[in-house]
Amino acid sequence: MTTDLAWTDTRSSAPPALGGVSHYLALSRLPVAVFTWIPYVVGGLLVPGLGVGGWLVLIGAGTLLQAFACHVNDLTDLASDRLNPARLRSPLVRGAVAPATVAGWAVTEAAVLAAAAWALADGTVARAGLVGVVVLTAWLNILQKSPERGSPMLWDYLFGVAMAAPLPLVALARGGHAGLPVCLLVVGFGFHMVATNSSVGNLKDIATDRSAGSRTTAIALGVRTRHEGGFHFPRRYLAFVLSAQVGVAGCTVAAAVVLGVRGWDVRQAVLAMGGAVLALASSAGLARLFTGPGPFADVSRSELTAPSRRGQLPPGWLRNGGWSFGNTLAFLLGCAAVLPGPSAARLAIAVAGWFAAVLAVARLRTVRARRDALGTGATGAAS
Repeated sequence: MTTDLAWTDTRSSAPPALGGVSHYLALSRLPVAVFTWIPYVVGGLLVPGLGVGGWLVLIGAGTLLQAFACHVNDLTDLASDRLNPARLRSPLVRGAVAPATVAGWAVTEAAVLAAAAWALADGTVARAGLVGVVVLTAWLNILQKSPERGSPMLWDYLFGVAMAAPLPLVALARGGHAGLPVCLLVVGFGFHMVATNSSVGNLKDIATDRSAGSRTTAIALGVRTRHEGGFHFPRRYLAFVLSAQVGVAGCTVAAAVVLGVRGWDVRQAVLAMGGAVLALASSAGLARLFTGPGPFADVSRSELTAPSRRGQLPPGWLRNGGWSFGNTLAFLLGCAAVLPGPSAARLAIAVAGWFAAVLAVARLRTVRARRDALGTGATGAAS
C-alpha cells in the first residue's frame, strides 16, 4: 500500500556507507512521504504554540512512518516484485541490499515511532492511538495482497484509516481536539487514500500481482488488462473506487458548508470553496479516466513493461494520477481554511519546500546520470 518507486539507485561503485544510505532512501520512496507527514503536521498546527522543533519532529515522524510502510511492503512483495519489470532497479530486488537488512530498518523505525509517541504524546489514548497506527500499518502491508486472508476491500479502507488517523491523534496528543470541519476533512482524506490505492496503487502492479497469486481489490473485483492497452473495469470495481471518490468530494464540500454556516472571513471562504471545487474537479477527472478511451492506458503499457525512469515520475503518472494530487491539494486547502493564518502559511511553506527539494534532487540525479553516460561514452570511444 505504497506508491511506486519515484527514485531508483543503480550505482554499484559507491562506497559501502554511502551505498547503504542510497539504498535506504530509494526503498523509502521519500519524494512521496509528504502525503504521510501532512496529517501529522496539520494535527500539530491545530493546537497553538507548535515551535520549529515540534514542527520538524512531526515531519520526521510522518516521513519515518512512510519509510517503515515501504520497507514492510517491499519485504512482503519481494516475490511479486521480482516478476515486475518496473521494479528491476529496486536495490532489494537486484540483491544490492539483503532482506534481513531491510527488516532491521523496519524494526528500528517501528521502535523509534512507538518510543517517540509514548514519550512526547499527552495522554494514554493519544499514545496508544499513535502506536496503533504503526501496528496497523505493518499489519496491512503484510496482509494486503494475501490470497487467503480477509477482504482486500476492507484492507483498503483500513489503510485509509491508518493514513488519516494521525491528524486527530496528534491534535489530541498536544492537548487539543479536532472540530467538525477538521473531522470531515480527515474522513475525506481517508476516502482519498482508498480511491488512490485501489486504482493507481492496484493497477500499476496488477499483472505481476496476478502472476504471483496476490489478491488486491482490483483483482478481487474482476479488473482485467486489455491486449491493446488499458483495462476492462467491471461495474462493481467502478462502484468501489468512485464511491470512495464521492466520499472525498462530499466531505470536502461538507467541511466548506460547515465553515460557511459558522461564519468565515474572506481567506477562509476562498480556501474552503477552492478545496471543494478542486475535489469535485478531481472526481470528474477520475470518472473520465474510467469512462474515456483507453483508461489508464499509460499505466498498463508503460509501468508494467519497462522500468521507471531514473529520477522521474513514471510515464503517464501525471495524467493518470493527477486527480489524486488534486484530492491532496483540496485537503490542504481545506486544512488551511480551518487553521489560523500564520499556521496555514507555515503548512504551505513546508509543503512547497518539500516539493522544491524533491524536484531539485531529482534534477541533480538526472544531470549526474547524463554526465555519467557521456563519460562512459567518451571512455568507450577512446578505447
